[in-house]
Amino acid sequence: MVTFTRLWSQLWILKKQCLILNVVNFLQDELINGNLNDERKESVDVAIQCLETAFELDTDARTKLGNEKLDLLSLINITPKVEVSEEQKKKRSSVVEYTKAIQLDPTNAVYYCNRAAAYSRLEKHLEAINDCKEAIKLDPAYGKAYGRLGIAYSNLNKYEDARAAYLTALKYDPGNAMYETNLKLAEERLFADMGNVFTLIYHMSAIMSMGESGDPHFNALFQAGQTLASRMQSADPTFVESLRRSLDPENNSSAPAETTNNDFTPEDSKESDRKPEC
Repeated sequence: MVTFTRLWSQLWILKKQCLILNVVNFLQDELINGNLNDERKESVDVAIQCLETAFELDTDARTKLGNEKLDLLSLINITPKVEVSEEQKKKRSSVVEYTKAIQLDPTNAVYYCNRAAAYSRLEKHLEAINDCKEAIKLDPAYGKAYGRLGIAYSNLNKYEDARAAYLTALKYDPGNAMYETNLKLAEERLFADMGNVFTLIYHMSAIMSMGESGDPHFNALFQAGQTLASRMQSADPTFVESLRRSLDPENNSSAPAETTNNDFTPEDSKESDRKPEC
């Protein structure tokens, strides 16, 4: 009766022979298809003979092992390893966990809002926007979803959209200091981006008040500025007045301060390791 130890030993030998057989097959393919000079071919041929002798790869062994071939090169992982920090792992884990929660309860607005926060910390701002919008569909009065929507828009430099989102967030959560701070930052950046255009329009208005311009391009630019100002005025009745004061040299003291840091960082995203709040 064959003992278990002996059977295992024979199986181990067969596994090693199978591996070496595939190495030999690989070398034989290189002899045929590889771009080897005569000297290298001779070296490979010697290597094949040595392997066959050392591991007893005779005809009987080849028959037992069969003709199945392994693609040895496919077994080598040549993908460079990317080091992922523990902090990054936690952020990704949050997305995974909230995704599981959404699958269990796809009508829960909180899960979408919290996953949006996790996406923002991974700098996946478009995904964050989509999740915030989904949360708002489920709960149109969810102030935090609008707040996080504002953060995502701000990180994409869409300050007009961010401003609208923060204003709505404050509508449902009045007095929230974080939303007020982020709204102020968004408006400062929006004023800074639009400052040059509105400065031109401001002076053009004075010029046109003295007489109509005959230049159609001049008039078109002025009308475009008026349309933009009207749209912003509809969103916030105090907008144009605030902008006028910021452009008026006599009221410089009341103008919004322009941020010197080009990397806009809303308050809710300063601490990347802060856990999303339900």
